[in-house]
Amino acid sequence: MDTVPQIDPSTAYCRDSHRRQVILESTFVVLLIVAAFILRVWALSRMHFWDEAVYLQNAEVICCGKANYSELGRRPPLLSLIFAGVFLLWHHVYAACIATALLNALGPALLYFSGRMIAGRIPAAIASLLLAFSPFFVGVFPEGFASDGTGNSLLSDSPALTLILLAFWLLLRALRKQTDLRFASAGFVLALAVLMRFASLSSVGMLALLVLAADRRWRAALACVAGFVAGIGPYLWWSRFRYGGFLTTFRSGWDHRGIPEESPLFYLRNFANMFSWITVAGLALWISLRAWESWKQKGGEHRVSPGERTVGKGSRRFEAFLLLWAGTVLFFFSALQHKEPRYIMPIAPPLFLLAGIGLTVLLRGRQRAVRVAGTILLVGALAYTFLPIRERFESPLVDDEVSEEMRASDFLTHSVPPDTVLYANFNYPVFAYYTNLRVQRVTGTGPALYEALNSLPSDGILIAYRESDEIAEPRLNWLDSNPHFRRFRDFPSLVLYQYRAIAGR
Repeated sequence: MDTVPQIDPSTAYCRDSHRRQVILESTFVVLLIVAAFILRVWALSRMHFWDEAVYLQNAEVICCGKANYSELGRRPPLLSLIFAGVFLLWHHVYAACIATALLNALGPALLYFSGRMIAGRIPAAIASLLLAFSPFFVGVFPEGFASDGTGNSLLSDSPALTLILLAFWLLLRALRKQTDLRFASAGFVLALAVLMRFASLSSVGMLALLVLAADRRWRAALACVAGFVAGIGPYLWWSRFRYGGFLTTFRSGWDHRGIPEESPLFYLRNFANMFSWITVAGLALWISLRAWESWKQKGGEHRVSPGERTVGKGSRRFEAFLLLWAGTVLFFFSALQHKEPRYIMPIAPPLFLLAGIGLTVLLRGRQRAVRVAGTILLVGALAYTFLPIRERFESPLVDDEVSEEMRASDFLTHSVPPDTVLYANFNYPVFAYYTNLRVQRVTGTGPALYEALNSLPSDGILIAYRESDEIAEPRLNWLDSNPHFRRFRDFPSLVLYQYRAIAGR
């Protein structure tokens, strides 16, 4: 007689528990990505300025052969390559907006997967929520503080952060199951992070240190370097043949001559505006927690088993790495001459993970009532922190507003011959993107600018802005009195001038 196999109840319970955990975790990640994407894609706009227009224009150069203006010689190429690929499917600026929002929305999920491996699920979940919904990373700023390049823009800062997090996750996975292919894949993504944003080199250098934790560190390092070279090598050769040097585009991209220098304390002064008060509180709790644990161990009041000691040391090493990563990135960008809030975004992963570890203390009370109170406090604090992002939904899903530059570009497209040259010393990438007219930058300030305006190489149209806090030259009264220039069309904030190389012609 056949016997029915008996199932161990404990085994069945473990399987059911694991299944529920997988379902819960998968639901959290999917909802996280969807919510982050909606916040970042909301208020789709046709209106984009300066650096955003540069990447859009470079994409047009790549996919459509547009030749009126290009900054491929001084800008990282990857974002424009992504836009160019998207334009092959749908040639519209909205396609670039959607692709960027999706890429940026993947960052919080990657932070969760990475943090789960080194800090646990709860700290990783808190860190991912901070990255997904902190107002600065969504594009909502307090009064008197604003920044471009966050989650809802077409700049390379947030996409580069996503690639940094992808490389971080790949390196941690490679350390768990060490194969050459895994380390090479991580190196390849590190190269992509640099090609997305040249300043990612500081984070790439820090993440590369993780290969030292491999069992065969030299082999892992060689595999990682091989992947990095495979990713960045073609671009360096292109730079060599196109511009005469392997690092020519890197040097051009770092040129900030003429830009005023900010204080080295710029990022520390604006820290709370960028990373929110709850991150500061989490970091304070983390420091207090580690100081308390150190004091208890030194005082002999707490005996630690060998197994707990091994796990604790591994966790502390990763926390020390996160602290070193954050400190290095902060020092790197604080030392740069030109500073903008968005530049410091690569510091977010280590900061949010450390803050997540600190905030988890609120959930670890010995008594249930304490844990419930801590949970309510944490949820309330997060909700209060994320409350400003509701401003995103005060705008329509699709913003049809048209900028003055777009109106001027449309006027020029229909009013001047297609071989007309546009001269500009401000917002020139915008006019290059919104027209097919050849754009030429007019460089210099003060006497050098006016000397250049007196000797422009050929007839054309000069775009001059009315005096404002952002731009003061060239002065319109000087242009009005100069025989080379004649007013062609006035707009509220700018004036189009006809330029004639032979005065009075």
